[in-house]
Amino acid sequence: MSLYFCTPFKPPDHPRPSGDVTIAQDLCAFMRQQGQHVETVPYLPTDRIWRRPAMWPRLAWRRAALGLSLCRRRPGAWFTYHSYWRAPDLLGPAAAAHGVPYFIFAGAHSPKRAHDRASRWGHDKNLAALRAAAQIFVNKHRDLPALRSVLPESRLSFIAPGIRPDDFAFDRSSREELRRQWRVSTASVVLSVAMLRKGVKTEGIKQVISACARLRARGEDIILVVAGDGPEKEALERLAGYELAGNARFTGFVPREALYKYYSAADLFAFPGINEGLGMVYLEAQAAGLPVVAWDHDARLNW
Repeated sequence: MSLYFCTPFKPPDHPRPSGDVTIAQDLCAFMRQQGQHVETVPYLPTDRIWRRPAMWPRLAWRRAALGLSLCRRRPGAWFTYHSYWRAPDLLGPAAAAHGVPYFIFAGAHSPKRAHDRASRWGHDKNLAALRAAAQIFVNKHRDLPALRSVLPESRLSFIAPGIRPDDFAFDRSSREELRRQWRVSTASVVLSVAMLRKGVKTEGIKQVISACARLRARGEDIILVVAGDGPEKEALERLAGYELAGNARFTGFVPREALYKYYSAADLFAFPGINEGLGMVYLEAQAAGLPVVAWDHDARLNW
């Protein structure tokens, strides 16, 4: 069967690694492994599109082009990953109007956004997409109550988040090699994996640095390893140099297919996950046998 695959928030080939990109790539790969012919819909960024009038002509053109395309060749289904108030799916409902079965994975509904003038347009368009879909697949339990308030239970399906565990299995040779590189003998290695950009990711790493510094002050022999890159890397390195006095290692960017080596070399995975939508790194670390320390899933930055 031919499937059109749409990502309103981030395209599968986005250059910056993230959980959204990883899930989109994994969904495409899985459907292709099942024998489906998957065509990625040309990316139309809808993130707060109501604030970007320069995008409106492009949206109108894309909808018109989609209508003509569907008249010539209709796919077996339209599959959208991640539609919510901030980045609603504005193309899938048009496909549904042409009779194409329409499905959303990771659809979410936020009723409070209907009462906020700044987000009402996105809320309304997202709600229209949810109501047009034949089925909504949900990967977070906390999204279900709000969705049940606007959709029948029969159109909602929960699918637990997952990874391919074998891709992150423990590897002893990698553990020994990396610990030699990090000059670690008896110390415990605390690992964090994150994009080092401004905002909650960087605040989370700061929390880990602070926690490791407090533990070292109590006599714990700890080395912190941070895997990831981004504009805040140098500032975090300076902070870790001051707080941990040479007991931190920043690896830079690590391809996802090589992360199993770093999980294998660590003794503990720690990352707060402030405002984290899903947190694939926790599953990856656990697949390698690491104990995981994080904040409560719905925790918000409040200090």
